[in-house]
Amino acid sequence: MDSFLTAVDTQTVLLVAAIAVSLLFLRLIFKVLNASWGSILAIAAIVLVLQYAFGIAPNQLLTEISQLPQDLIQFVQNFNLPELSSLYSQGS
Repeated sequence: MDSFLTAVDTQTVLLVAAIAVSLLFLRLIFKVLNASWGSILAIAAIVLVLQYAFGIAPNQLLTEISQLPQDLIQFVQNFNLPELSSLYSQGS
């Protein structure tokens, strides 16, 4: 067994492993793109409509998306549950 390991060129093994990993990675990328093709087209359509119909640049959209967690936290903190409960109970 030791003679087999010494006879194998490590560069060849490395090359074969690199080719195998690259092919598996490309296969994974194609599967992901194939599964999400509809979402990719929908996102592209939304961005194009925002840009050409409303003049909103993609970087403005990305900025707004990055601020969504902060806006959600602020919304939850400002949410007045007792006032909402009293409005609901007065209505019935």
